[in-house]
Amino acid sequence: MFNMRAENGFVSLLACLLLLATASTELSAGRAIAADAPGDTSLSDVKQKGKLVIGSDVPYGVMEFYDETGKLAGIDIDIAREIAAALDVDMEVKNIPFNQLFDSVIGGRVDAVISAVTITQERQKKVLFSAPYLDAGMLIAVRSNNTEIASVADLKGKRIGVLKGTLGEDLMAKSDQVDQSLVRSYVKNEARIQDLLDGKLDAIIVHFRVKDHASIKTVGQPLTQSFYGVVTNLKSRALMGEIDRVLREIKRSGRLEDIRRQYTP
Repeated sequence: MFNMRAENGFVSLLACLLLLATASTELSAGRAIAADAPGDTSLSDVKQKGKLVIGSDVPYGVMEFYDETGKLAGIDIDIAREIAAALDVDMEVKNIPFNQLFDSVIGGRVDAVISAVTITQERQKKVLFSAPYLDAGMLIAVRSNNTEIASVADLKGKRIGVLKGTLGEDLMAKSDQVDQSLVRSYVKNEARIQDLLDGKLDAIIVHFRVKDHASIKTVGQPLTQSFYGVVTNLKSRALMGEIDRVLREIKRSGRLEDIRRQYTP
């Protein structure tokens, strides 16, 4: 039998060992760079091919667009670059219409989707979402010289453009404050923007604040409170673990806020 001092020493030793084991487990969980789980090769597949293939609907406001040199830019694009760099792989962006993005990641055409995708319970049944990385309340956008529309109450009798497959389309479809016959769904956002500028639309429902665009302004308060997340296939938990780790790191370091401020007011 142990004497009291020996027993106390043994208990202390067990406590120390338990603390070390717990700390080790927490460190591993925090880093989340472990190998793929059984049956999940999503992370090792990306590392083996040396690139992270991203699906994104370009252009879409400040989130993803081509700059004056033709180079991809925007909040989502910079975040994708941060993730690829952390994984030590290249980044490839496939320009895919928004309403086809979910099928693309489910079918394996892309590794992840970073394209101003709002996190919803319905979508979470089909795909895996990261932790939220940006507040994305929807807004009304109009031409800068428009003085008739200042809130959702002013949309009655107005021609409204929504992007197919988005939360904005769902919101307008359920609204009793708009004329459904005047709501038009678009596959590509650039066509919708052009119709607004050409006067073929009175307003569009967007997930972004327009910056440095003299011809467009946003009006009123956000119509919803919603958040963006990175999307992967439901089976790609190892890859998503790394994506979440990178998002946590760039939030903690202030890099995510620097990216946002670069593109938004």
